[in-house]
Amino acid sequence: MRTLTILFAAALAFFAAKSEATMDIAAYQSQATTDNAAHGRCAKKAVNATECVQRIDWAVREGYITARAGEWGKANGFYPVVDFYDRTVGAVCKCGCFEASTLIRVTKGGKVVDVEAKDVDNSYGLVALSKDASLSALSTETFEMKARTQGSEESKLYVFTLEDGSELKVTQHHGMLLGDGTMVAAKDVEAGQTMLRADGVELSVASITREATDQDVYNFETSGAEAVNHIIIANDILVGDLTWQNQLQAELGQVIVRQ
Repeated sequence: MRTLTILFAAALAFFAAKSEATMDIAAYQSQATTDNAAHGRCAKKAVNATECVQRIDWAVREGYITARAGEWGKANGFYPVVDFYDRTVGAVCKCGCFEASTLIRVTKGGKVVDVEAKDVDNSYGLVALSKDASLSALSTETFEMKARTQGSEESKLYVFTLEDGSELKVTQHHGMLLGDGTMVAAKDVEAGQTMLRADGVELSVASITREATDQDVYNFETSGAEAVNHIIIANDILVGDLTWQNQLQAELGQVIVRQ
């Protein structure tokens, strides 16, 4: 009887500890905001959207986060990073990427070239806006590649067709620079708003459609120290790099490039 009592008490303690460790939706949202505003907290933990969903499902199944927190994470693109040493959620990070054939402006051997995302590796430098860049003078410089991600994508891509007929395909949480210098997530861009071509020409978004892909998607991060240094060039359009899905996510909705 004594043995049964001890085992029962141990079981209660186990489930109580698991319950206390489970992060609810309010705590999950709060940590997502904190972690993605903290430079460096999520920079090395970027994953693609499919892995985001897998990590969320696993965390719910193992009792690290509640089902409601998991649903919110899937809807908003935030996945948990579990610390296996103390078995807690150590961080809540963001994800988002480019379609494989997107042309990324890079440098190699002193030459500026546009290379498909699937072929860009860390031997290339990334062309991004310089510290002093403004809407009236979009100066650029080359930065080392700090991070590169690759993986499959289950959700449909956002396809932006601009007034000149050019297209850009990205995942829903990718950072997009609008014509007024504001950075927003792809899912929040509306037809009629404008984007900036690398030469400074403002182009209206003619249409927005969704498209599935069976190819991997990609993203990159520059080594730049300033927020504007994380605006790169894809299909000749100024867009955010990987940092805007992680440590700069809290700045979405704000004017990043000024007149």
